[in-house]
Amino acid sequence: MLLLALVLLSVAPMFVHAVRTTEASADFSSVGVLAVERMELLRASGFKQLTAGGSLASDISGYFDDSHDGFSVRWRIQDNASPPTMKLILVRATALRQIDGRPKQVTLTTVRAK
Repeated sequence: MLLLALVLLSVAPMFVHAVRTTEASADFSSVGVLAVERMELLRASGFKQLTAGGSLASDISGYFDDSHDGFSVRWRIQDNASPPTMKLILVRATALRQIDGRPKQVTLTTVRAK
């Protein structure tokens, strides 16, 4: 019994590490999917509907989505000329929980021409 208990105690940290790694991977997959979904919505919008503004670092009305539990999606649209003929679109999805280091996040960038 003592030998079995020692084996189980020595193996337990591997199980904890495996669970944490699985959770971190799931968060990274989820933020990737959320970032791609938002980018596709913005790319499907008409050029004139893409109003410059937003922030990747803070919630600005009309430029963030927190409807997914545990995740935040923010975007920024920037005019690249005057008059605007191109727009830079950035989307960042972030997991709100922190597992094994910094919160998992994905940032996507694209350019939209008129």
